[in-house]
Amino acid sequence: MAIIEVVFPQFKKDPGVIEAVLKALPVGIKAFKNAGVLRVAQGFLASENGRDVTSESREVLVLEWPTVSAFHDFVGSPAFANYTGLLKPFLDGPPQLNIFETNPASSLFTGGSTLEILLVSPKTAPSDEDLLALSKKVQSSLEKAGGADAVYGSSLNLPLKKIAVLRVFPSETELNSTQSATVRQEVTKSVDGLAEVTQLVSNDLKVLPL
Repeated sequence: MAIIEVVFPQFKKDPGVIEAVLKALPVGIKAFKNAGVLRVAQGFLASENGRDVTSESREVLVLEWPTVSAFHDFVGSPAFANYTGLLKPFLDGPPQLNIFETNPASSLFTGGSTLEILLVSPKTAPSDEDLLALSKKVQSSLEKAGGADAVYGSSLNLPLKKIAVLRVFPSETELNSTQSATVRQEVTKSVDGLAEVTQLVSNDLKVLPL
């Protein structure tokens, strides 16, 4: 199992956002390393459900933590406050920190440049049993469609729990292949009527050295 954090900072629509993010990134990398983060990748979202969002400067960070407690310790630390403080002039609200317990996640950090995130959000607040049943549907759909390389799991820290499916591709061409589309279709079909599926794509994902 792995502990994967997916971070979506909420930035203002400011032309200086990307420059500020990249300038502050070394501070974040140092803080992540000191907090015990195992691996980290960073990019900006290019599309949401097929809609072009490149002009919105929506960053995404994917981190692998050794434990859930390490994540919580970091969020309460001065290092986290310092890092977010550097970005505060550009933030439009607190970052969305999503922690998922997933299957092994090494495939997310192999150097592929295109990241797809499918967020499966139940239409009603699920019980633990309901979420487990939904997770099994997602897992079964991935196995059926040949999505063995997918990283998937349920959220641990969100009031309204959700499931994430993450895949990394060498290129956007691979993302748009028939095989990849089949996986998305099977996941969506498996939760039809029970949950909504949001597709987020980053085409410039980079694995960052720690």
